[in-house]
Amino acid sequence: MLNSFKDSLIKVTDLTILFASIFTFLAFITPKEIATGPLERSKEVITYNQSQLKDLVEESSQNQNIIDSIQRSINQLNARIAGLNPELDIEELEELAREIESATTNLDRSNLRSNELQQSISKLEASINAEFIKIDNFESQLNDNKSIAWIQPVRNNVESFANAAGMDGILAGFAALIFCLVCKRRKDWFKQIFRIFFK
Repeated sequence: MLNSFKDSLIKVTDLTILFASIFTFLAFITPKEIATGPLERSKEVITYNQSQLKDLVEESSQNQNIIDSIQRSINQLNARIAGLNPELDIEELEELAREIESATTNLDRSNLRSNELQQSISKLEASINAEFIKIDNFESQLNDNKSIAWIQPVRNNVESFANAAGMDGILAGFAALIFCLVCKRRKDWFKQIFRIFFK
């Protein structure tokens, strides 16, 4: 009874070792699964940049409204100047000139801000487009990748073991297991050979 259980346990152990070896071999001959971390980071960058872009576009639109308003105001002031007599309305002309100068200064500031906003918008759009290209390339790699998803945990576990014990340790372990299996199967042959050798 005990011997029968022992033989069954040996068979189960042998089968487990055999299947573990097969799965490990399969895990390492198939391509490694591509980590999706860079894809997620690119999506986060796009989301953040799109939010920033929306704010900048709104600010640019508001700034353009200010520019249009100042330009209309300058045009109105110039129209008023055109209707005044240079000799009789000197004080009013001077006042209008000061208003035009102030409005022109504000217009220059607004135009400068508009240029800065346009540059920032262009940079963000370029960054978003670059991230979309990265995502397309990454998805193409994922589609072309021939890795087997269900066997990747085996590869990851063996790689962790390899990092801890070293690849030499893994090879030595497998060699020892295979040697043990061969010894069990060819026990009589080994006894006979070693008897001949030590005579």
